[in-house]
Amino acid sequence: MSVEDALPPQMQDAVPVPASVDRPDAHTQRFDRQLRLWAKTGQHALEHAHVLVVGANATASSSLKNLVLPNVGQFTILDPATVTEADLGANFFLDPTSLGKPRAQEVVRFLLELNSDVKGHSLVQPLSAQLDLSPYSLVLAVDVESRTDLLALSDAAWDKGIPLIKVETAGFYGALRTQVKELTVVETHPESIVDLRLSHPFPALVAHAATYNYATMDSEQHTHVPAVVILVKALEEWKAAHDGRTPTGSAERKDFMDGVVKQKRHADEDNFDEAVTLFRRAGTRPGIPSEIQALFDDPACENITAATPTFWLLLHAVRSFVSHPSNPSRLLPLSGALPDMKASSQGYVALQTLYKTKAREDLALVRRLLGETLDAAGVPRAAVSDDEVETFVRHAAWLKVVRGRSLRMEEDECRLKGQVGALLSAASFQQPPDASLYIYTALRAASLFSAAHHRAPDVPDADALTELAEGLVGAWSEGEDLAGVGIEDGAWREALGKVCGEVARAPPGTTLPQTSALVGGLVAQEAIKLITRQYGPLEGTCVWDGIRSGAGVLSP
Repeated sequence: MSVEDALPPQMQDAVPVPASVDRPDAHTQRFDRQLRLWAKTGQHALEHAHVLVVGANATASSSLKNLVLPNVGQFTILDPATVTEADLGANFFLDPTSLGKPRAQEVVRFLLELNSDVKGHSLVQPLSAQLDLSPYSLVLAVDVESRTDLLALSDAAWDKGIPLIKVETAGFYGALRTQVKELTVVETHPESIVDLRLSHPFPALVAHAATYNYATMDSEQHTHVPAVVILVKALEEWKAAHDGRTPTGSAERKDFMDGVVKQKRHADEDNFDEAVTLFRRAGTRPGIPSEIQALFDDPACENITAATPTFWLLLHAVRSFVSHPSNPSRLLPLSGALPDMKASSQGYVALQTLYKTKAREDLALVRRLLGETLDAAGVPRAAVSDDEVETFVRHAAWLKVVRGRSLRMEEDECRLKGQVGALLSAASFQQPPDASLYIYTALRAASLFSAAHHRAPDVPDADALTELAEGLVGAWSEGEDLAGVGIEDGAWREALGKVCGEVARAPPGTTLPQTSALVGGLVAQEAIKLITRQYGPLEGTCVWDGIRSGAGVLSP
C-alpha cells in the first residue's frame, strides 16, 4: 500500500475526565502497556501459565526475566549444575555469594526479586529424571547438552500437546525453534479487522446510501458524504449498468475509480479521495478468505464431539452461519468495525450504527447455531462464554491454525533437503551474506559431535566439526546443481568452515551477555505468543547472527 493510499489516523478531541469517573484498578495501571498488546484475555492466560525452563544459564535467565516482569504465573527451573566462575561472568542473575551453590536455586532467588507476585521453583536434578510435564503449559529447553535427553523431552511435550521452545547459543550465534502440535489462534492482530461489505452490501446499508441525494446537497453537505456511502452508491450504479457485476480487472477498476473522482464538485473534497483509497484496499476482498475456507474443510471442523476443543466448536458454528438461509450472501459474520473517515458527526454515527446493528444480528445467529452445535456434541452451553463467542466472531476472517513438526521429525527428515541451492543463492544477495543456513548446520553438527564424544567441541575440534557440517549440507543438497545457481563448492565450504570455527571456539551453551539478552528477548516474545495464543507464532527456526547483526528464519 502506498503512502497516498493510507487513511489519516483517527482524531479525537481531548475530553476532560470528571472527578467521579472510576480510575483503573492497580493491576490495570501496573500492566497498562501490555494490556494494550494482548488485552485482559492474554494477561489472564499469562498469569495462569506455568513455564518449565530446562537450564539456568544466562540465556535461560534472560528469557525468564522477560516473562517474570509481565507477571507470568509460575516458573520452574530444572538444572543439576552448581554455579561456577564462568557463570558469574555471564549471568546477571547470580552474584559472588552464589558460587558453588545450585544454579537453579540461585537464579530463582534473584528472579523473584523482580516481581513478588510470581511463584518460582527449582529442581536440582538431571533432565532424564523429569518427564512428567503435566503441570506445565510451556517448556523452554535452553542449551540442553544431551541430544538424547532433548529428544525425549520434546517427545513427551509433543505427546501431551504442550508447546516447547528449543534454544541454542554459541558465542555470537543463537537459534530458537518452536515445537507445537496444534495451536489455534483467534486474535492474530491483523492490521485491521474492518470489513465494509462493499462488494456485497447488506440491505440496510444500500437503503441508507440511497437516502443521500447529491443533487439536493449544498457544497458543505457534499464534502461530508461518508466515503462508504459514496462507494455503495457508485457500486450500485455500476452494477445496474453491468448486469449486476462489480468492477473486475485493472481496467474496470480504474474506470470505476475515475468515475468516483469525477463526482467531486471541488478539488479539495477529501471524502471522495478517501472513497478511492478504501476501494483500493477493500473493494475486491473475496467472500471467504481461502485460509478460512481451508479451516471449514478441515476434518476437525466436521467431526464434532464432546472432546472437541472450543476453537473448532466455534468454527463449526460460524461455518453453519455461512450456509444459513438467512445469510444469502454466504459471507462471514460482520465484525462491525468502521474506520475513521471525513463525515459529519450525524452521518458517521448513523453509518456506525448500521454496521454495529448488523454485527449484533450476525453475532446473535452464531450464538444460536453454537448452542445447537454444543447440544449435538453433548457439551454444556455454559462451557463457552459470551466473551469468547464475541471475540471469535469479530476475528472470524483472520483465524489461524498452526500444525507444526516435532524435533524428532526434524531429525528424521529435514525439510532443507533439496532447498540448499535456493537458500544459499538468496542469502548471497544480502550484504554481508546471510549465514543462517551455515549457523543452523554448525549447531546441528555440534549436537552430533557431542552425542558421539560425550563432550562439546573445542577449538582443536574445528576441522572435525566442519567435516560433520559438510556431511549434513552434502546430504541435504544431494542431487542439486549448486554450481548451476552460482554457488561455488569452495566458497560455501569456506564460509561453513568459518562458522564452525566460531562454534568450536565458543561451544554450544557458552553464553555472551549480549547474545543472551537478545536471544532471551526473542524467546520471551515467542513464549508469550504461545501462552496467550495471540499474534502469529514463529513457524520454523529463527537464527541470530551476532557477527553480522542479522536474523534469518529456516524451515527445517
